Amino acid sequence: MGDNTKAATIRLGLKEMMKYGDTFYPGGNPSTYFESCGVADLITTCYGGRNRKVSEAFVTRKKSIADLETEMLNGQKLQGPETAAEVNYVLKAKGLESEFPLFTTVHKICTGELQPEQLLQSLKNHPAHN
Repeated sequence: MGDNTKAATIRLGLKEMMKYGDTFYPGGNPSTYFESCGVADLITTCYGGRNRKVSEAFVTRKKSIADLETEMLNGQKLQGPETAAEVNYVLKAKGLESEFPLFTTVHKICTGELQPEQLLQSLKNHPAHN
């Protein structure tokens, strides 16, 4: 994935984060997303850390996330797949999966319902481009 695609993923991810907050926690302060707990953490997660390293190995080595956690993390666990599952549970229960296509695609990649290459299609068809 090139730098422009990574930037698009981060931008759309931040937009979905903000929409999720507005949808489920109305009245929050939008500036929170631009603090260390928002965009700074998002960038760090996307360019470094356990989630990024294991995600890259998941795509390139074609092993399961569980196998890669065991192999690469010395007993640590990823937060990303579990968080994606929890978010998807809420979205599905409310019938909102289609309104959060990036979140939904990431979850489905983690569970094996979609192939990682399908992330690009999710980015291209994202409603934020309309």
